[in-house]
Amino acid sequence: MYLFRAPNCTYYTRICLPKHLRDRGFPFDLKISLLSRYRGEAVSRNATVTLAIKKVLELVTSDTTPEIFKREVNREVNDVRLYFTSPEHNNVPIRDIGLVKLEKPQANVPKGILLNDALDGFIQSKSKESIRALTVQQLKQRTAHFIKATPSQYVSDITSASALKYRDVLLEEGRSVKSNKEYLAAVSQFFKWCCLMQYVSTNPFVNIRLNQKKDCGNDSSRQRWQKGELETLVNSTKYHNTDDEFKLATLLMLYHGLRPSEACQLTLKDITSKDNHLCLNVTDDGAGQRLKTFASKRVVPVHPLLITAGFVAFVEERTQQGAKQLFDYLPTNQNEDWSRQYCQQLGRLQTTLGMSSGDRPTAYSFRHTFIDEMKQQEIDESIVAQLVGHEAANITFGRYGKKYPISLLVKKLKRVEYDIEAQIISTM
Repeated sequence: MYLFRAPNCTYYTRICLPKHLRDRGFPFDLKISLLSRYRGEAVSRNATVTLAIKKVLELVTSDTTPEIFKREVNREVNDVRLYFTSPEHNNVPIRDIGLVKLEKPQANVPKGILLNDALDGFIQSKSKESIRALTVQQLKQRTAHFIKATPSQYVSDITSASALKYRDVLLEEGRSVKSNKEYLAAVSQFFKWCCLMQYVSTNPFVNIRLNQKKDCGNDSSRQRWQKGELETLVNSTKYHNTDDEFKLATLLMLYHGLRPSEACQLTLKDITSKDNHLCLNVTDDGAGQRLKTFASKRVVPVHPLLITAGFVAFVEERTQQGAKQLFDYLPTNQNEDWSRQYCQQLGRLQTTLGMSSGDRPTAYSFRHTFIDEMKQQEIDESIVAQLVGHEAANITFGRYGKKYPISLLVKKLKRVEYDIEAQIISTM
């Protein structure tokens, strides 16, 4: 609180509101004219106004809206101003007070919606959108983690201070930078929904950032399959004894950068021809098919190695059998995960080969291996993005650039080799 004089020489009281109120949409400060150009008179009136505003602030509860607060401030200012001048003067400005009055909170007055109840509504809403069940489950798990970590029970009680404390909790629990960002993003999405539902006026997580520094160098990158690990895999008797669909699904990830679910959910209709090249149509048009992002929808030419390894013959055989799916992998569990059966099969195979769980590459690592291999070949990032279904990082290519022709993609794809091609062909 302080006294200041405006350019017209009139004195004002300025009172800055607490941050927890500003986070809820209350004004940053209050500027109230003391209707005087004389400092001595203004000092006296300033004390009176300050006490009146303090009284209003003490009555603010979690249910008090910024509009109600402003009206009550105006009411108190109008009452105080009656003593600024004698009753015969009619030049005292009247501040709008509306019809709402701020009352002292009662013990049995509800404080708004409970966090857990809001979470139930949020998840129900998300479940109706065309997003993966796994994504919905992750949103629920990460938001519930925040609710468990905070001592508050009501949505309206959460401030940016609460969000900052939760960020500190995440940092103390030792997750990776990426995981912490995903947790904060999920909770921020929850409060964005709460804002739209008018449970709160502002999102307390909107300005919460992580300042963790990522480790530099190869150790910070996603785990890829090393040459020795790939050789161990394809040279093993266990791999030789797996069926063709397991081997081909593996090659689709390793030589095309497909996500495990993208490879496992392919239908026979998704094997197409474009510009005289055999291609994979990575799409979510089929029953139960899902993609991670809009950019994931793409057409990828088939690597020559797969054709040599009998991919065409496998497709023809599946067609003759009357199958609809390229592979027999089916979406399982509550997340309808297309890749779960494949990932379990790969995990069991790795265990028999002495690759310890938690310290070995995964099915998703085939995709990272493919991307890293193209990087080592110095292939333009925008070409890699089109092949693997990423948004183009460069705004010029992303917004204005056209898709690369299939013939160019084939040319770049042929450069991906791991020095295990002969062993792969011998196992088919």
